[in-house]
Amino acid sequence: MKRKQDIEIIERFQTLIRDKQISQMDLAKELGFSRTYLSSIITGRSDFSGAFIKALFKKGWPVKYLMTGKKEVEDADVWQKRALKAEEKLKLLEHYIERLEKLVKK
Repeated sequence: MKRKQDIEIIERFQTLIRDKQISQMDLAKELGFSRTYLSSIITGRSDFSGAFIKALFKKGWPVKYLMTGKKEVEDADVWQKRALKAEEKLKLLEHYIERLEKLVKK
């Protein structure tokens, strides 16, 4: 019988898969594991291996949340980089809008 902590990890993993709307086959391919192995983890028949957790981490899955249930807190640098990217995209959009307006006026 699985421990409560193991069941919670499995449930969080199932929720993450649903939230990402990814099939077991696609996830297995992305991580480099068989669909059978992935299915056995999702159903609780197998435990998470170190290699599997490492593959999740490398693909950007929230491993800390998966294992502990604690959300990952992003630091100010991450938010600053996101703000700069958004600002760059906004400037680019403004540039395209100006070009389109000029074309419409012709």
